[in-house]
Amino acid sequence: MTTKEKVLRLLDERMEQWVSGEELAEKLEVSRTAVWKQIAALQKDGYTILSETGKGYRLQPGEVLSAYEIEKRLTTRVIGRPVVYFDSVNSTNLYAKNTPSLSDGTMVVTSHQTAGVGRLARRFYSPDRAGVYLSILLRPETVAVADISTITLMTAVAVADTVEELSGVRPQIKWTNDIYLNRRKLCGILTEASIEGESGMIRNIIVGIGINLFQRHEDFEPEIRDIAGSVFSETGIRIHPAAYAARLAANFERYYLDGHFPANKASFLQKYREGLFFLGETVEVRSVKGNYFAVAEDIDEDGNLIVRREDGSRAALNSGKISLKLQR
Repeated sequence: MTTKEKVLRLLDERMEQWVSGEELAEKLEVSRTAVWKQIAALQKDGYTILSETGKGYRLQPGEVLSAYEIEKRLTTRVIGRPVVYFDSVNSTNLYAKNTPSLSDGTMVVTSHQTAGVGRLARRFYSPDRAGVYLSILLRPETVAVADISTITLMTAVAVADTVEELSGVRPQIKWTNDIYLNRRKLCGILTEASIEGESGMIRNIIVGIGINLFQRHEDFEPEIRDIAGSVFSETGIRIHPAAYAARLAANFERYYLDGHFPANKASFLQKYREGLFFLGETVEVRSVKGNYFAVAEDIDEDGNLIVRREDGSRAALNSGKISLKLQR
């Protein structure tokens, strides 16, 4: 643990109470100047720390996202053990993909991505300190290649559970990988896997999850302003970003490990089905074979979307290179 982390821990243990610089220096066996430098570094990280001559320093509650803030809230055994945090990174999925030393359950977290990517290689909007962007690395021993896409559906349910637990409002799901509220997108999920060519064994699965927490409608870029939202813009509630990350880790672990994925597929698919908000509506199906309109009717036991075309025929869509455009 660094000196900065030790200073933070001591202040956090006495939140909203004055702690003298002399006491901090004695406990950490450093100079008061060294303490002051670490206080300044913590303030730069976003912590609100008051200072007053004769009293010392006082940590105030805030909304800082960091490994420390997440880890102190974790209740998991595997997911988020450890947390790797960056103030900014090109892409949490890309970092996880390019770092082979990461262990099973590692959670890579940032408050800003410079090159976030969504499904079908689309740009994923990831502005600084407006949301939480994270990736969970899995090294499964029993998951089949056919079940990889189902992890996305499981994750969508875990995200919906998390937002509901922290805000009191349950968001809805757009097949396959988006979380919506008031028909505005709050969150996107991207699941990627590395598979050995000869054996067909899964090396790892990386589940990327990006959520908008704090933006107002006018904060979004003009091209997405009509379709994007945040937890705050849609509910008026501010969720602590570290509380969100820690609670999401717990819900993910509950479905993935405690539920013995994929044996529990039927149970979370039912919750996924209940969360879909566009069943019975006409949607535009976009695929490499062309676009057409159809009525979204249901999902099957594998999570495929069942649609009814205009001629009355039905099709089961897998996620693949298919996307849906909702009619507003």
